[in-house]
Amino acid sequence: MITNLLKKKALHDVSLVYLGAILNSMSLFLINVILSRSFEKEWFATFSLSILALGTIAEMSDLGLNGSLLRFVPFYKQSNEPEKLKQVIRTIWRWRVWLSIILTLGGIVLSYPIAKYVFNQPQITNYLAFSLLGIGGVVLLGFVSTYLQANQQFFKNSLIQSLKGLSRLALTAIFIFSGFNDIYLFLLVYISIPWILLAFYYHILPHDLNKIQIEAEVKEKLHGQIANFSFWLTIWSLSAILASRVDQIMLSNLLGLEKVAIYTIAFQFIYLYSMASQSITSVLMPKYNSLRSKAEIIALTKKLMKWLIPATLILFLVIPPSRYLITLVFGDKYIDSMPVYLVLSYSMALNLFNIPLSLILTTFNRTKLIAISGFIQLIINAGLNLLLIPKFGVIGASLTFGLGIIFSIVYNSICSSYLIKKEEIKIA
Repeated sequence: MITNLLKKKALHDVSLVYLGAILNSMSLFLINVILSRSFEKEWFATFSLSILALGTIAEMSDLGLNGSLLRFVPFYKQSNEPEKLKQVIRTIWRWRVWLSIILTLGGIVLSYPIAKYVFNQPQITNYLAFSLLGIGGVVLLGFVSTYLQANQQFFKNSLIQSLKGLSRLALTAIFIFSGFNDIYLFLLVYISIPWILLAFYYHILPHDLNKIQIEAEVKEKLHGQIANFSFWLTIWSLSAILASRVDQIMLSNLLGLEKVAIYTIAFQFIYLYSMASQSITSVLMPKYNSLRSKAEIIALTKKLMKWLIPATLILFLVIPPSRYLITLVFGDKYIDSMPVYLVLSYSMALNLFNIPLSLILTTFNRTKLIAISGFIQLIINAGLNLLLIPKFGVIGASLTFGLGIIFSIVYNSICSSYLIKKEEIKIA
């Protein structure tokens, strides 16, 4: 059964999710191509840092809630408990709405301190404040996508991702070729599309979502269950977000906007690897979370590893010649992005092995172990960036990225092996 799953349905689902992710990420990639060629490096970096701030705060607002949605929805569907299913969805949705409101207002108020003390670029304050108006759209549309993922409705999820990216790209191209060059206009395009898609796809969520009644005793138990699962996942999420952003923050502070642009361009090309990893995870997470025995976990993980080893070897062969796409697409002024791209790409290829290992930790509900991993990785990334960026420049940030992934693989291997030997699967 597992073999057929991997060969047929799962690969079909991964292909669907990957298609949507590719169209979305390639659209962002092409937006960056257009804007990097149309703007000076400093203006392109301003746009990039504004989007970075929006994405970072939106991700930080998750607080493990989307992870809870992915954990409990497949479980309660498999257990045939529709009332609990609706109650979980309604609770998490309301929390996400309130978090969106609080973080939007708070982010705008704190835009100057963020620009000055985080990025060391106070001149981008107004751009940051404007971009943060998009937090609610990104967060709530993300909830809809996660709900579809948890229900294994991968076609609809892929369609949302595709429309989000292609709409942004189309409008950006139209405005550029019409002679517009105002960063506010392109930020408006970026932040408005998720709001529009949310209004169109809100009906996908359960009917009368905000009218679902939950008794006080049930609500208290439900809140405790979600909080227990989400708390450590929140620590991991915040640590992982900061760990993944600290390189650009330190580059901005230590080397300036021009080096941020070089690093950002190198990152554009590894989105392909990142989207492949996220697509595989999106398909496998509800499947892992519906498993109820160690034997099923071991069997599925072994089958996955047999696919991941040759896939990684193929990537290692493709990566070296692909670096020349940087100057072909972005021009010779970004030739310094090539070595950065190589290190980042090899690191992302290795990161494929983290997929089944990290999912095992989630299946056992050991989110504390995940949190510890994220916290340690944040310390490693911050410390190594502080050490390597002054010595090696932009390449130092990419080396830190790779070392962080290697640590994560080793850590998840040890923890998953321990859990399979010593622990039992439980929902709360």
